[in-house]
Amino acid sequence: MDSSNEPPEFLSLEDRFARYAPEGEVSLNQAVQMISGAIAYCRAQSIEGMLADVRQLYGFPHPTVVDRYWFIRKWAEDARGQVVLALIQRPEMIDSEQIGVTIASNAGLMTNVFESETDARTWLTANLSK
Repeated sequence: MDSSNEPPEFLSLEDRFARYAPEGEVSLNQAVQMISGAIAYCRAQSIEGMLADVRQLYGFPHPTVVDRYWFIRKWAEDARGQVVLALIQRPEMIDSEQIGVTIASNAGLMTNVFESETDARTWLTANLSK
């Protein structure tokens, strides 16, 4: 996925941010690349925030800390400090210590992970510039 003018599949534009809700059976690498493409698109189109609902992606095991480090650093690189990311994930996939949020912060990516869309939307809109 490049950062062309065509939005990625599963991405829709809302009032203040993009909503990305991919679905399907994919590998972890494919899931990471899909989200990376959506982040790059948002950055290229000057869309400041992205709500990524990834609850419908499956086919890969619970990510390890090393996996999380790898993909979060990748997303931080794609965002370049220009896209705020709220993730919605199934509870069993969320690390209870939220190590990914710490990794993201250290890499310059403002992100958080949620079980509910309502909470994710509230956090995202609160963290977008006015």
